[in-house]
Amino acid sequence: MKKYNLDEQDFGTICVCALRYAMGRETYMPGLVRDFVRPLLPELPDKTIGVMVNDCVDKPGWLKWEQEVKAEQERRKEATDGQS
Repeated sequence: MKKYNLDEQDFGTICVCALRYAMGRETYMPGLVRDFVRPLLPELPDKTIGVMVNDCVDKPGWLKWEQEVKAEQERRKEATDGQS
């Protein structure tokens, strides 16, 4: 079995796939997937974060998720700007 490292692009891709699968489902799945990915946001590549923002749909839970992911983008931008 392959072990995934948070530094690998593959792990971010798997997170995006899980989120896409869960979108629109009327089960426990969306919350489960968001709860899994949420603490990993600071570790995911910028490209993955951007894909997650673009994938959000007009549903309350996903709009809230979009705001959380955008907040991570802003945190990164501020951290980068503060290093200049």
